[in-house]
Amino acid sequence: MTIEAAPVHHLELVPMGDGAWRLCDRSRIRPGGDADGTLVAYIERVAGGEYEAVWVWRGPAVETFPSLEAVLVAGTRRRLSSTAGSDSKPVPIPHRAPLSFRWARRSAR
Repeated sequence: MTIEAAPVHHLELVPMGDGAWRLCDRSRIRPGGDADGTLVAYIERVAGGEYEAVWVWRGPAVETFPSLEAVLVAGTRRRLSSTAGSDSKPVPIPHRAPLSFRWARRSAR
């Protein structure tokens, strides 16, 4: 049994037990991989009726949500933010000159 939400049709909650789910992205199913798709987060119902999501895709993080729907919305935002701007040129990382160049300059002084 799975729970799917229409606006987030690529995300699927797969039950793991009583009060625990895996949030999977079905748009990223790989041949020979898990039939549920890419694991996005582990979700667990915690005391007080809230849901704790442990994100494993796109960087580890832990968040608490009032409902499963809120978890799906957050998962959709994470999914969309990872694809937005992916066609742009990467930001260059400043670096230092190679050590051999620096040592050559020091010994010339």
